[in-house]
Amino acid sequence: MGVTALLLLSFLGLAIIAQAQDCSKPIGGPNMNLKGEAILQNTFPDGSKVSFSCNTGYTPAGGSSSITCTAGTWSRLSLVCERKNCGAYPEVENGNVDYPKGDTLYGDTAKVVCNQGYNLVGQAESRCDDQGWTGRPPVCEVMTCDAPKTIINGTYAPLKEQYTFRDVVIYTCLNDNALSGARQLTCSEDGNFQPGPPTCVWVDCKNPTIPNAEFVEGSRPPHRFSASIMYRCLPGFEMIGASTITCNISSHWSPGIPQCIKKTPATSRPTTTTTTKKPSVTTYPKDPSGGAHQTKPWIIGVVLNIAVLLVQLYLV
Repeated sequence: MGVTALLLLSFLGLAIIAQAQDCSKPIGGPNMNLKGEAILQNTFPDGSKVSFSCNTGYTPAGGSSSITCTAGTWSRLSLVCERKNCGAYPEVENGNVDYPKGDTLYGDTAKVVCNQGYNLVGQAESRCDDQGWTGRPPVCEVMTCDAPKTIINGTYAPLKEQYTFRDVVIYTCLNDNALSGARQLTCSEDGNFQPGPPTCVWVDCKNPTIPNAEFVEGSRPPHRFSASIMYRCLPGFEMIGASTITCNISSHWSPGIPQCIKKTPATSRPTTTTTTKKPSVTTYPKDPSGGAHQTKPWIIGVVLNIAVLLVQLYLV
């Protein structure tokens, strides 16, 4: 009886000791730390309760943040911490927002890019931190151009106090001057009107003199820019060059003053008919040997000489 009682008392003492055992410093999950004074403690008495909080840039995503020390063991920690999401960056008028890392989570950046013809005023880049996006959103302001250059003997319209991106001005010349260059200029993204300003040129083409030609239609003196004249040659002459010429910006006729040259009469070659006479052939009866009998010329001559000699002897 005494032994049994002693054993029961021993087990009871061990149970009491086990129940009163301290807990060591707990370790939290990813991206969290102990909260409050527990950070400074290394041991915690049985029954102690501690809490965890998410690190800067992280936010609770479920589960309990508290655990309890029971008989030297901490209860399971169910808190989950995830990166804070700042959400989409505020829209910027006349600009676009890019996310270099492809997301809007803590530590990510947003970059504002203005549309063509607009200047960025403010900081282009913002960072997602614990309080949201840093800084104030920038502004995209339309670009402006200085007033177009004035030209001698010319003007432009419209006249404005300020010209902005893609504004257009049109130049015209005064006093019958001709415009050389671009008539229309546009305010470009570099803050200048493009292309460069034109010039106003005095154009006066001399009246053409074309021998053996006559005026058909067109301009009469004075001949200004773009004036055209048509000519034709007199009968018996043909034209070398273009029949219509135009006064160009350099005060010259284009493509050049033509010429009228005398036509060359057509020459015909005489037709020659050649007749080939076939030589005559005299045939004689064949001799008994089968060949044709022909009288040789020297035999005839001998016979004639003998005949003449006989006649002379007879007359004597």
